[in-house]
Amino acid sequence: MNRSIYTKLAISNLKNNRKSYIPYVLTAILTVMMYYMMANLAANSPMNQEALQIILSLSVHVIEIFALIFLFYTNSFLIKRRKREIGVYHILGMGKPQLAKMLVIETVVTGAVSILGGIFFGTALAKLMYALLKRMIHYDDKLAFRMSWEIAGNTVLFFTLIFASDCGWHHFPWDRLLHCDYDKRTT
Repeated sequence: MNRSIYTKLAISNLKNNRKSYIPYVLTAILTVMMYYMMANLAANSPMNQEALQIILSLSVHVIEIFALIFLFYTNSFLIKRRKREIGVYHILGMGKPQLAKMLVIETVVTGAVSILGGIFFGTALAKLMYALLKRMIHYDDKLAFRMSWEIAGNTVLFFTLIFASDCGWHHFPWDRLLHCDYDKRTT
């Protein structure tokens, strides 16, 4: 089949399953946004207090762990919810490689929207969070807030790796890799 057919099918699936995918994409955007904002705060710490720098960098690592677990769990929930639809595609003649291509395209689209949306909203709110942090710790220096392309690149790389590993975990034909044939197994 043509690659554009998979793309059209994936996009129509995202539209048809929007009740499931809109909350997933919104939570992924919020996760990316939180990570991006905390990474910016850690890089633009308003003063030279080592304790604050340590707390902010630890919070970035906590968000990394949370994002990894959360995005894996929500994607597996979506896949389980769509088992019947995937089964219908399989009955209609779509093989596992074709289903995997379609699901990979869906993951790429949702991942790209989530990452770009999270960085956009994170950029919009990071300066506000920086000002709030300065106000909370009563820091009156006129330090300017700087947006870092390095942090944006790290955010894109980190969440691309999460979405790619999640995609590989849920869509890779593990039965062929392990030389198992679950259909012929006797119980």
